[in-house]
Amino acid sequence: MAGAFILGSARCGSTLVSDLIRLHPELLSLSEVFATAGARAFPPGQLSALDFWRGLAEPTRIGALAGNPLRAPREFLYGRQQGNRHDPFRCPPLLQVALPHLTDAPDDLFDQLAAEVAAHPRQSVTDHYRQLFGAMAMARNRRLWVERSGGSLVATRTLARLFPEARLVLLTRSGPETVLSMSDYPATRLAARMWQRMRRLGIDLLDPDSHYGRGRIWRVLQALSIAMPVTPMLDRSADPLLLARFWSAMMIRGAQALATLPRARWHHLSYEALIATPEPELAALALYLGVSAPAGWLREAGALPVSRPSRADRLAPLRGRVLSRPAPRAMLRLPP
Repeated sequence: MAGAFILGSARCGSTLVSDLIRLHPELLSLSEVFATAGARAFPPGQLSALDFWRGLAEPTRIGALAGNPLRAPREFLYGRQQGNRHDPFRCPPLLQVALPHLTDAPDDLFDQLAAEVAAHPRQSVTDHYRQLFGAMAMARNRRLWVERSGGSLVATRTLARLFPEARLVLLTRSGPETVLSMSDYPATRLAARMWQRMRRLGIDLLDPDSHYGRGRIWRVLQALSIAMPVTPMLDRSADPLLLARFWSAMMIRGAQALATLPRARWHHLSYEALIATPEPELAALALYLGVSAPAGWLREAGALPVSRPSRADRLAPLRGRVLSRPAPRAMLRLPP
């Protein structure tokens, strides 16, 4: 079964896009599957069913600290419903966002998927995902699965290589608005600070070939994370200029990867255009994904995007000018 990926930086409007996709009768919306698995999302080599499921089902320290109901944003849904069987402060990564996004009974679906994965043969992690996502889509009578993880733009090269049949959607948003939204998000503050610290040691956490756990460094970092002061990095406000550099690095890495692909391989979706003219943008997205654009879906989904007051306009003049400097179009290689 074919699939697609929404590629974007964190806080670029991708949660809204997942919500819009979830309403489509032919699409299976998979929200934050890879991001919550983190460094265990794409281990190299052949994996048993048990090892694959462990990456989706075993809580991690950083995941528990960043993804609990008190600290995480609204898309972290587990624990906000009644009758959850797992501790929402230390629940399986797959339960944090992805399954509550699909059903009001996420624990039941989790158990069903555990039984489904247990029957998988030993195979690559890519084939495990294809088998799991395909089974989930067929069970819901969906034609196409669409995975969306915050920060996935950095993994463009990895995802394009591992899933050569998948459609790619580049989601962009104004840099200053994205950066200011990042400043409110604990997980992004942590990621930017870790990126800054590791760069001093000659380690690039945004390496496009090692994102989502593809490189050996992630096992080392997981071991070191036990001694890292994670909570202060999550909770303290971050310098917007650091976040701007972090956002810029992600955008450039993703754009460089997209530039190596045929232009027909990916579709550009602008958050600002989606807010301004939702129905035409949704129709164009459906056309690219190869599904219909029912009038009912266009009306229902088109009512969700809402214009918000600009936060960048309220920045101090000097800092606002610095954050608002546009990246050269040639660098990002976006269509005019």
